[in-house]
Amino acid sequence: MQASQLRNLYLDYFARHGHKLLPSSSLLPKDPTLLFNSAGMVQFKEFFSGRLVPPFARVTTCQKCFRTTDIENVGRTAWHHTFFEMLGNFSFGDYFKEEAIKLAWQFLTKELAIAPNRLWASVYEGDMEAYSIWHDLIGIPGDRIVQLGKEHNWWGPVGDTGTCGPDSEVFYDAGEDKACGANCRGVTCDCGRFSEIWNLVFMEYEIQENGDLVSLEQKSIDTGMGLERTAAVLQGVQSDFEIDLFQPIIQAIEASVPRTLSQTDLINRNIIADHIRGVVFLITDGVLPGNEKQGYVLRRILRSAIRASEKLQLAPGSLKGLVEPVIETLGETYPEIVSARSLAERSIAHEEETFRKTLRNGEKRLQEILADLLSSGRKRISDKVAFELHDTYGFPLELTEEIADDAGVSVDIDGYYKIKSHHQELSRRAAVTVRFAEGMVSEKSVFATQQTRFLGYDKTEDEAEIVEHYRRSDTSELLDLVFDKTPFYAEAGGQIADTGVVENLTQEGRARIVNVERDPSGAILHRLAAVEGQFELGDRCRVVVDAKRRARIARNHTATHLVHAALRMVVGKHVMQAGSRVSDEELRFDFSHFEGLNAEEISKIEDLANETVLADVLVKTQEMPLIRAKEMGALAHFDEEYKGKDLVRVVSVGDSSQELCGGTHVSRSGEIGLIKITSEESVSSGVRRIHAVTGDNALSWLRATDKVLLRLRSELGDDPLEGLKKLRREMEDIRARAEQVIQQSLTSISDELVSGAEEVAGIRLVSGRHDAQIAETKQLSDLIEQRSRPVVVLLVGKSNDRGLVVCKASDGVAGINAGVLVRTMASILGGGGGGSSTFAQGGGPHAEKVDKALRAGVDAARSLLEDSG
Repeated sequence: MQASQLRNLYLDYFARHGHKLLPSSSLLPKDPTLLFNSAGMVQFKEFFSGRLVPPFARVTTCQKCFRTTDIENVGRTAWHHTFFEMLGNFSFGDYFKEEAIKLAWQFLTKELAIAPNRLWASVYEGDMEAYSIWHDLIGIPGDRIVQLGKEHNWWGPVGDTGTCGPDSEVFYDAGEDKACGANCRGVTCDCGRFSEIWNLVFMEYEIQENGDLVSLEQKSIDTGMGLERTAAVLQGVQSDFEIDLFQPIIQAIEASVPRTLSQTDLINRNIIADHIRGVVFLITDGVLPGNEKQGYVLRRILRSAIRASEKLQLAPGSLKGLVEPVIETLGETYPEIVSARSLAERSIAHEEETFRKTLRNGEKRLQEILADLLSSGRKRISDKVAFELHDTYGFPLELTEEIADDAGVSVDIDGYYKIKSHHQELSRRAAVTVRFAEGMVSEKSVFATQQTRFLGYDKTEDEAEIVEHYRRSDTSELLDLVFDKTPFYAEAGGQIADTGVVENLTQEGRARIVNVERDPSGAILHRLAAVEGQFELGDRCRVVVDAKRRARIARNHTATHLVHAALRMVVGKHVMQAGSRVSDEELRFDFSHFEGLNAEEISKIEDLANETVLADVLVKTQEMPLIRAKEMGALAHFDEEYKGKDLVRVVSVGDSSQELCGGTHVSRSGEIGLIKITSEESVSSGVRRIHAVTGDNALSWLRATDKVLLRLRSELGDDPLEGLKKLRREMEDIRARAEQVIQQSLTSISDELVSGAEEVAGIRLVSGRHDAQIAETKQLSDLIEQRSRPVVVLLVGKSNDRGLVVCKASDGVAGINAGVLVRTMASILGGGGGGSSTFAQGGGPHAEKVDKALRAGVDAARSLLEDSG
């Protein structure tokens, strides 16, 4: 039975038994506490807990899943995977243990026609109800029902809290001849006899935050059948990697390996086959290789596949060719991967090219370290060396462990993480120091006790009361004020803080507000400058935001949302915000992508964003629960910011953009005026950055560009490009003539120097001084060597107040090492140099000693030639 037949048979069977067939959800869950959808029940967590009312009492799905909990076993065992499909049937307060077990038994023995005597069951050791159902109703003999503890037969929760309960697993028995021996542990053994094909979870409890186990009023069923494992049983093979879903990938890999595969090669082959499926599906669902969260996991498994491909000696760039067999096997079921083919191929190719460079540099350094350790009888890489490989060479710790293990060497992992933690702490402190130096609120502000009500979404000025204040420790000058309410926006979410003025209404007092920051306690601190008069606790003040500056910030912030939406339409849904800075001057937007944008893509992004601007649509803000916001498609860039919040704020710009955001925005899109992208650049691996301007800043940028164009026209003519081409042709002509003159001059100089050469032991020794750039002096040495072989050439000169030395020796001249001679000469100049035995160059600051250096070099060369002769 093909895997696709099994998938359809399962879903049809449960649909016939009253279950609503629902599609697989994304690998990226809506639950911010999880990185991936690792089980079929994840999308139904709120139904199991009773927090949401399910629209259907019975549901069946085939869920695409991703796990890394057993990644060290992937490729080494027959059943472990990162990406896999999980068939599931679910009951939300409808049927429970008895019907779940009966449905499962009927499907296995009737629909799949598996012999009943091949099936075993395991139950939780305290669940006598499940045991009785299997034994008394189904009729499985007691010796084929195994009672196990929580380690094997208890499921959940997903995360630290949530629904959970005992489970019952169904195993296929391949026969005693497949057991590992007399000491086989039965269904808990990893040998080839038993294969777990179905897990029936009885959702009876919920674990609270304090660890208490609470019985659920609504008892539910969550089952999971591994599609790949069950297909292996039905296809009569010993490993998932032998089933029809894997064979096209396996065959493509084996066809590219330039040798017969060993047992170790089979492990690497399986790692690639497994990981490439996960890579394709993660990229399809919007993940790109990165350094955080899902992006980091994707990068790690992709690099693991690249490493395995190197061990198999696959040609560089081979991995992108494996996208096609993945689509061949799963594209009909999941058409979204067909649409993502190009993106997946380009992402894989880019990451492979980048990582192979990292591998070459880091592995070379690691091999040097291992050679040094082994030669001295040591068997452990220190924490400092492991961190150096990661920090300096970008070499992953897991690869250091793997390569070291192959050489029989261990790594100080605990020490590595201590050093890494220490460096992270130093970086944090440095950031605090910079923030303070730039005029941000000092860490003393954490002692604020009053919360401030923010009014800035609706107002730019108001009256407020001073509830706390702080003074500098080294002066009596007032530093920070906390008001009971304020229209001033504190820097957050990439948006800079408001500035403005404060006027004391209780007594004489006036100051500028130059920065605003929110304290962890909820207080908003206003930093003052140019203080005139007094400010005391309880004073009533008028606080006024610089409205023109706020308007520019708002234009840029709303424009950021439109640029983001346009990027996702033009480049792909994988694009996600990786950072931003919204100021009154420009917007800066960092986004996940693996290659630079071309001019056409930038134009399309501008067109789409400005289309919404010109439509002058309403910009709406709504507060709602996080789950509802995600269901309506609102983008949430940094989920941890929203954890634990009852309500989140969603900003919608017409139908063009919906994002979770706490910043200030325009009321209608037309207020932005114009969005103009001014530059696009790389920030780091997998992260790009756009700079753009809006409104009056866009007008200023266009005027500045016009001024440059007018100046170019005045210098180069009405068509500056044509004028530039003409100028370039003239420069190339001048350069060619100058090169000809230099060549003629060097030929003349070389003739003169060769004519004055001395001969030592049959070898010409040519020396002299030529004051020019090092490139010209090198060219002269090449010319002399070509015309006077066999020869040793020693040249010195002066350029930009530095002394230069060059040595060139013909191949095969005995006793001469150009690098040694150059170092001897350069040391007289107070510098150094180096190179090969036939060519070296160097220099030093004491240019007045070049003649002395030349004499020393000639004497040394003469002596070496005489000794060799």
